[in-house]
Amino acid sequence: MPLQQLVLNGFKSFADKTTIRFNNGITGIVGPNGSGKSNITEAIRWVMGEGSAKSLRGENMKDVIFAGSQMRAPMNHAEVELVFDNRDHQLASDNDEVVVTRKILRNGESDYLLNHHPVRLKDVRTLFIESGMSSDSLGIISQGKVDEILNSKPQQRRGIFEEAAGVLHFKQQKEIALRQLDKTNANLIRINDLVKELEGRIEPLHEQSSLAKEYKFQKEQLDHKLKQLLGLEIESLNEEKKAVAKKAAANQGILNKLDDEVKQSQADLEEKRKQSNERHAEKDEKQQDLLSLTQKIATLTTDLQMHQQSREYDVATQKEYSAQSKELKERKKRLLSQLEANEKDLNSQNQVLANFVKKQKNLKQELKQGPEQLNNQLEKVRSDYIQTLQDQTSNNNEIVYLKNELTRSKKSNDNRQQEVEEQLGEAQKILAQLKKQGQDLVLKRKQLNETIATLDRKIAEESKLKDQSEQAYVKARNDLQQLSAQVEGLKKIRDRHEGYYYGVKYVLNHQSNFHGIVGVIGELISFPAELEAALSTALGGGVQDLVTIDQSSARDAINLLKQTRTGRATFLPLDGLRHNEIAVSTLKSLQSIEGFKGVAADLVTSKTETDISNAISYLLGNVLVVDTIDTALRVQRRIGRYYRIVTLDGDIISPGGSMTGGTRNTRNNSPLATNAEIDKLTRQIKTGNVEFTKLQTALNELDQRLTELQTELEAKNTDLTALNQKISEQAIKYENEEKEVQRLTQLNDLQQKAQLEKKQEEAELTSRLEKEQAKKKELEEVAQTQRAKMDQLKTQLTDFDEAYQKLQAELSNLNSDLAVVKNKLENITTKKSELEEQLENTNSRLKDIEEKIKALSLSQNGQSESEIEEQVTKLSKQKKQMQEALAEINKDLGKFDAQINNLDQVATRNYNLRKNTAAEQEEYSARLGELKSQINQKLGILSEEYSLTFEAALQLSEGQNTTDLRKKLEREVHLHKMSLADIGEVNLNSIEEYEDVKTRYDFLNGQQNDLLKARKDIEESMSKLDDEVKSRFSATFHQIERSFAKIFPIMFDGGHARLELTDPKNLLETGIEIIAQPPGKKSQKLTLLSGGERALTAITLLFAMLQVNPVPFCILDEVEAALDETNVDRFAQFLNHYDMKTQFIVITHRRGTMQKADNLYGIVMQESGISKVLSVSLNEIKKEVN
Repeated sequence: MPLQQLVLNGFKSFADKTTIRFNNGITGIVGPNGSGKSNITEAIRWVMGEGSAKSLRGENMKDVIFAGSQMRAPMNHAEVELVFDNRDHQLASDNDEVVVTRKILRNGESDYLLNHHPVRLKDVRTLFIESGMSSDSLGIISQGKVDEILNSKPQQRRGIFEEAAGVLHFKQQKEIALRQLDKTNANLIRINDLVKELEGRIEPLHEQSSLAKEYKFQKEQLDHKLKQLLGLEIESLNEEKKAVAKKAAANQGILNKLDDEVKQSQADLEEKRKQSNERHAEKDEKQQDLLSLTQKIATLTTDLQMHQQSREYDVATQKEYSAQSKELKERKKRLLSQLEANEKDLNSQNQVLANFVKKQKNLKQELKQGPEQLNNQLEKVRSDYIQTLQDQTSNNNEIVYLKNELTRSKKSNDNRQQEVEEQLGEAQKILAQLKKQGQDLVLKRKQLNETIATLDRKIAEESKLKDQSEQAYVKARNDLQQLSAQVEGLKKIRDRHEGYYYGVKYVLNHQSNFHGIVGVIGELISFPAELEAALSTALGGGVQDLVTIDQSSARDAINLLKQTRTGRATFLPLDGLRHNEIAVSTLKSLQSIEGFKGVAADLVTSKTETDISNAISYLLGNVLVVDTIDTALRVQRRIGRYYRIVTLDGDIISPGGSMTGGTRNTRNNSPLATNAEIDKLTRQIKTGNVEFTKLQTALNELDQRLTELQTELEAKNTDLTALNQKISEQAIKYENEEKEVQRLTQLNDLQQKAQLEKKQEEAELTSRLEKEQAKKKELEEVAQTQRAKMDQLKTQLTDFDEAYQKLQAELSNLNSDLAVVKNKLENITTKKSELEEQLENTNSRLKDIEEKIKALSLSQNGQSESEIEEQVTKLSKQKKQMQEALAEINKDLGKFDAQINNLDQVATRNYNLRKNTAAEQEEYSARLGELKSQINQKLGILSEEYSLTFEAALQLSEGQNTTDLRKKLEREVHLHKMSLADIGEVNLNSIEEYEDVKTRYDFLNGQQNDLLKARKDIEESMSKLDDEVKSRFSATFHQIERSFAKIFPIMFDGGHARLELTDPKNLLETGIEIIAQPPGKKSQKLTLLSGGERALTAITLLFAMLQVNPVPFCILDEVEAALDETNVDRFAQFLNHYDMKTQFIVITHRRGTMQKADNLYGIVMQESGISKVLSVSLNEIKKEVN
């Protein structure tokens, strides 16, 4: 089936429709890199079913569509067509020519065509595989295939040989068989699970079907009686509802009346409280006015006192200022007189001075010669001495004046200042006492408020605790009532023998009709509570077995049940039971196992005087009790599968080895469970009674503590009211005394200011006196020094001539007289200046004193004391009137408090009555709701379960609606329900369901057998496939080995090569090792050869495979790229001369290969991105050359 032509349209770089025709022989395809040569190989692989886009050098299969170029737009589809010559019918088709086409659109849709008819991908792949070709077969050998031989491990190299052996189809069949086998095994497991499930359902369904008819009968009777009972109960409930509604209506009238009275009493109370609040507001306003008035009176009193004290002080001050003014005026007069005398003395001394100057001039004319220097010094010292004497005189006069002024100032009276300070100190002391008393009262009020807050908090806590205790008390009481009701109910159930089968119950309820009955097992034995689950499980239905004295009693009981048609029961005749027991040695071996409790028969005790040990041994003698399922397994491993083993949780291991367990149904009517529940609830009731008593005692104690706290709180509130009154009074006293302190402080400040001025004046006088006294001392020292100097100078002048001395003495005397006159003149002038200065100071002080006197006179012209006294009297009268009004308001407030208290009591009484009536109304409403709910519930049952109305149900009843009739129906309904409970839940369709399950079970059994046979067939088929693969692989391997050994010397021009199996015994998985010995070298593995040798060896192996298993055509894509020129020539020579029975298509760059090709196609890109084909027939050229 040679390949005749390849047609490409829009495939990769072949944008235009391109046809390449292939002839027999070697077809060469050449072209530069990137021209699109390899796209031809990929196009052939793509048509043959290649599904990997990556193997076609793309990310997505749509990448094979021409993507466009600079000059052309992208195409929307790609199409490749292969045309085969099928005259030898190697392809499974009757046509001599087979056309295989593959198309793909840009949206990803792909189509396969066979002879232009649509087919599946699977059909195309199968077509090529059956002919020995595929996209990965030896028909397409690329450089990657050579690399795969070179670089793969021996186990990986096996795949190429399998392709050559043609066993891929068998391996695919085996894979399919394996999948079928896995599917068959999965189905077999599923069917086995279904069969096991059905096996577990068949027996229970069989038992259910046997109970279905009895259940139907009991259910029909129950429905009939229940319809009658529901009709009668609804009628009775309607009557009770009418009666309750009538009471509720009457009670509602009373409640409405009480609502009006409560509203009226509340309104009256609010009105009185409003009036009281208004009077309280009026009282507060009056108290505020009284406080303001008291403050005004205190202010006026203070002003009056300050006015009086200020007036006395002003009078004294004015008197003192007048005395000072008088004294200053007299001093001014003296100073003026002294100044006038001084002026006369000055004029007289000036005349004397003029005479002395004239006489001195005459004497100097006479005394022209003398000790002028000494005389000048003596004259100077004497002049200085005289000046010093004058200064001493002025100094003494000033000292006398300052001492007189200081003495006068200190003689001022300080008694007023002392009196004011004493009054201020006393007032401040009283104010401090009032402040401390107020602080003590405030602190006491704070402590009292804290005490009240603590009491409020304690009351709140106690009230909360009381509420919690009441809730706990009510809850405990309700719980006890509920537990008691449960115990009573369970006891009734036990007494009515509920939970037993219908036949057993009948025997127990009519035990007098049956002789020899000891009782039922469930009521004849007792055991610890922890064994309830274990023994309930161990006994199972045996708990309802009836014990009889002998077999005849059991026989008679069975006959009586048959006669009365009252159900079935199991009897245990004490004289006919098998005695079950466990060997002592076995028990001893079990004692060492931790968790082993013992034999069940030994763990129960009998509650009857009759010896029922045979019955207990029969039921429990071969049952072992352990703590957990793990212990049960250890016990079973030790003693074997001979005994039943139960755990405390109710799990069980049967003698045969089956294990049953899981979560137990805790809601059942088992007699054992009922008795255990009664015991449990009884213990809870006992514990609850103790707790209830404790709660009741604690609640009483809380009530007492709460009453004591409330009494204490009322007393503290009364104390707080009185204390607030005291604090208000104390605040008024404090404010009055504070005003007095402020007045005395202001007065004291005035006194201190005057005293400060006096002290400043005294300090000024004292400072001046000290300065003058210091000056006096200095003048005395200067005068003493000057006298000593004069004595010295006089001694020096005693040596002159008497005449000279006489003249000198006369001149000296004259000079002395002249100096005295000058000194007197200077003293007089100085005295004049001082007198003028003193006169100016005196005038200034006199003016200041006159201004102060004038100011005092003006200050006394303010408000008179009589006016202030008149205002105080008027305000005091208003204060008294306000106090009387406050007393009247307090009296009214007392009346209001009494009235409010009475109204509050009335409102409280009305509220309590209303509350009780409302509670009764709520009870009526709740009862009406309950009745309505019960009626609706029963109507709902009639409607939903029986599709009946109340009237229709009432018509079914027979007789009058009486309590006895309803109780009778209740008993009958209850008996039917007990019977249904004994029967338990049943499947009414159990018979049909049983048949369906049985049919399905038989069908699945048949399927199971079919699957087992199919699995065996598949395994045999797989074994045959393995044998075929091994056979073909082995034959092909040896053929390739011989061909490889034959071709190798041709390709290498000498040398040897062979193939070896890595695991000859495992032909299904063995790898293949290549051993080669090129000419002149030693034998070695493929991996140790040079690169060119390895490549040529791999090509040789591929040719050997093609020789053994020829393919119709073979594409060689640059397989000789790694060979040198010599080896390329050998490669081409081999292709040209060696008969391979294969059509070769060679894609190459090598000249040697091109030269051996029969036809040559060139792939070029004349247009960017577009591949074009140029063809040359080398055979025709060769013929022309030849």
